Parts: sequence; C-alpha cells; structure tokens
Amino acid sequence: MQKREFMELFEAALRAAKSVKGDENSPEVSRFVDAMNRLKEAPKSLVCDVVCKTSMGQGLEFFIDHKNPKIRSEGRILRDLWMKFFYASGREKSRDNREAAVKIPTHATMKKTGDSKRDKVREILQTSLAKVASEVVDTEMKTRVTACDPWVVAVSVETAMFENLGCFMGPQKAKYRSILFNMGDSNNPDLRRKVLLGEISGERLVKMEKEEMGSEKIQKEVQRIKERARFKEESRVKMLSSADMIII
Repeated sequence: MQKREFMELFEAALRAAKSVKGDENSPEVSRFVDAMNRLKEAPKSLVCDVVCKTSMGQGLEFFIDHKNPKIRSEGRILRDLWMKFFYASGREKSRDNREAAVKIPTHATMKKTGDSKRDKVREILQTSLAKVASEVVDTEMKTRVTACDPWVVAVSVETAMFENLGCFMGPQKAKYRSILFNMGDSNNPDLRRKVLLGEISGERLVKMEKEEMGSEKIQKEVQRIKERARFKEESRVKMLSSADMIII
C-alpha cells in the first residue's frame, strides 16, 4: 500500500462516517467498515510515517466519539492497532542511538478509550513510566529511555491488560492492583524501566507472577525463603529415610 492510497482510504472512511447519523445501519456504515479494514492492512512503517505528520488523530477522535456503535468500535480497534505500531517503532529506535526517536502523536484521542476506569489505569501507568527518565544515570541508557514515549507504552500495556484480564472491576481486579503497585513502587525502578524499553512487553507483564514483578530485593528474599523451605524438606526426607532404616 502506498501513501496516497492510505490517505485516500482514511478520507473515504471519514466521509462515510460524517454521512452517518445516529445508530442507523446505512450503506455508508458498510463503506466505512470496508475502508477501515483496508487501513488495518497498512504496514507499520507507512502508518508511523503518515499518522505522525498529519491530523489523522483528530479523525480517529471523530470515529471514537461517533453516535454509531459500529463506527465507535472500528475506530477504537484501529486506534489500538496503530498505538501498538508506534510502541514497537519507539522500541526499535531506542535501540539505535544513531537514529532520531520516532515521533508519536500526542493528541488526546490516542490516550482515551471513553471508559473512565481504563483511562485511569493508563494515567497511572504513564505516571509510573515517566519516572524512569529521572531514575537512570547512565548516558547511553538515558538516551534509550528518552527515545520512548511513556504515554505510548502506557496505552500499549493497558490494552494488553484489558485484552488478557478483562475490565478493572472484574475477577482480575487483584491482578490489576498488583501490576499497578509494582509499576509505581519506588523500590522497583528496574521493572518500569524494562517495560518502558520494551524488554518486558504488556503481554508478558500480565502473565508474570507478583514475585517476578517485585523489586530485586523482594525477589532475593523470595529466593531465600524457597531455598530454606527446600532445605527443610530435604532434611525431613533424610530423617524419615534414616528412621526407616533403623526400623528395618
């Protein structure tokens, strides 16, 4: 797909959406969906190059705020897909100091979902990730960190949390709290740095046990507890074996 075709598809989707009034199921909705499906096929490099230099973020906001539920849904799907592209590009650029960091759209529509609880999770994650820049001292590491946008990463991580764990108030509420606590823990800078740099993806983060997410100090303490428990178990087995030999 070329740049011209990409932009024409977005304009076609925008025209179709503007022609739809309310929640009606008109032919324009079908045209809109067709254009959006084509836009989802656009390569990452094209999306990052064009969206960052145009006002497409405002167009996405129009889709996401539309009265028609189908248009809103498709707008959010495309927004989340593009945010993943921006996140991946940011990670790639941060690993090569010879290139400038990818510029990420900062328009509000790229940060908001329309769900107050999801948006709050994103804000908490962004606040935690923004701490990393002031926590690193190494010059090379700081260059990599500043090449990453905390908002982009926060959106990507929250999207992974929502897709894997469901809503915040659901049965996985404890998991949400565990992730948010560990991400913001002042004694756990390594975790948020690794997440910001993409060394730990959102998909991996949601699958980590709380001990894995804990600070290095906590992980060492957990390891010591496990070693003591293993030693006690081995001692118990040896003692039982010795007792059996005496009885025999």
